Amino acid sequence: MNNHAVIKSPSEFNDPLPLPLIPECRKPAPYPISALGEILGTAASAIANGVQVNEAMAGQSVLAAGALAAQPFANVIIDGRTYPLNLFCLTISESGDRKSGTDNIATKPHALRQRALFDEYKELVDYYLNEREAFNTAKQEVLKAKRKEGRKEIAKALMELGAPPQPPISPTLLCQEPTLEGLQKSFAGGQCSQGLFSDEGGTFFGGHAMNKENAQKSIAGLSTFWDGKDIHRLRASEGESLSIKNPRLSIHLMVQPVVAESVLSDNLLAGQGFLARFLVAAPESISGTRFYQEVDLSKDPSVKRYHSALAELLEASKPTSPDGTLTPRALDVESDAKLLWIEAYNEIERSLAPNGDFAQIKATAAKAAEQIARIAGVLAVIEQPNVKTINRHTMSRAIILGDWYLSESLRLSKQSAIGSEYATAQKVMQWITSKNLSLITVNTVNKGTRKVQSAKHAREILSLLEENNWLIPMPADTVVEGKPQKESWRVNRNALQASNSDKY
Repeated sequence: MNNHAVIKSPSEFNDPLPLPLIPECRKPAPYPISALGEILGTAASAIANGVQVNEAMAGQSVLAAGALAAQPFANVIIDGRTYPLNLFCLTISESGDRKSGTDNIATKPHALRQRALFDEYKELVDYYLNEREAFNTAKQEVLKAKRKEGRKEIAKALMELGAPPQPPISPTLLCQEPTLEGLQKSFAGGQCSQGLFSDEGGTFFGGHAMNKENAQKSIAGLSTFWDGKDIHRLRASEGESLSIKNPRLSIHLMVQPVVAESVLSDNLLAGQGFLARFLVAAPESISGTRFYQEVDLSKDPSVKRYHSALAELLEASKPTSPDGTLTPRALDVESDAKLLWIEAYNEIERSLAPNGDFAQIKATAAKAAEQIARIAGVLAVIEQPNVKTINRHTMSRAIILGDWYLSESLRLSKQSAIGSEYATAQKVMQWITSKNLSLITVNTVNKGTRKVQSAKHAREILSLLEENNWLIPMPADTVVEGKPQKESWRVNRNALQASNSDKY
């Protein structure tokens, strides 16, 4: 008589095959490109078609570029509250999804304007250097002539000589990877309105400005730029202190998903409210469908109109006080537009309740009403450069865009949370198999591994493993370690083989 047990091959087991522990990605809602309006919206649609990218990517690029052009001219005013027009945007997209091609077209007017500013700057620098040389020569002559006279006479002669010539304003309009100090210096001696735009945003998040030593300082400094507040930096060294009044900075960073995953899960970035200031989009890739098209976007009427509208703003004189401080005009909100905004404001606030739709993204949602006001201001100025009020139609479109960005943030937050749970489930399953456990309970996992946070969390993870066929539920009152259990599981007999497969 053969007393040896017959060991079945996996194909003979009746257990179902385990499913890959990969979270199902929720698809983003279609980007409301028409809400961008006749200038930004039609251009974004043309760019999406011509470059062959998702409309959300094109929409992000033109909205950010539009904010950079519009931001120096106006502030939205609602009940005495001031909302500047600068926007921070973050686009998440795979390598090869044509981020550069999209942003290059969206920021072409800015690149051309910056080139023109640099050409002017070269001439002004030559003149300044000559003026400075002449001033220094005159100063030395004064000092030489007055060297035998008293200090008061020397000071009087220097006062009569006048102040030294000032260097010309720096032409930088777009920067890609600055340190916070470098950005502050650029504003202190340069344009009052600038943009931090990069189609390789990973170099910013992984660069000097955001390393371990500088991240907190950079986050605080950039948040101040988003708020549009004055910046005062005091240093002991001569020439290192600076004061920047009313600066305007818009940001558009385009990053790959692997970078975004670490950025969006960074406790410091989230905890400081920095990420909540960003309009985030993670468009689906359309690679595999981008067959060649005979499209020349430089001749497209909507793109030409978009470039012309932004160029007009970029070349226009900025409203400044005699000392060079930016003085944007007040952009009021018409009464019916204000009612729409208040309705949106209150609806968002209701959704921030503990069980509300946006409780999971509280920090982002708390800034959503302001984001809507800013977007409305950008749309208004782009469409009518000298506009003085925001009407109902413009506000309603801004609300549609604001709602989309909120839903996208919520989608990404939920997706991140689900992905984290699947990762935990994988680790728990590895622990179970490493221990050769024949039967598993909530208490077994809760007490045996630090991969779970509580008994409730352990039950959720075990349920997830059951849903994906890694664990098989046992009948109620199954005895485990001498005690009947209301719920318990055994390992799917196919799980061990599956765990060694790359597919799982």
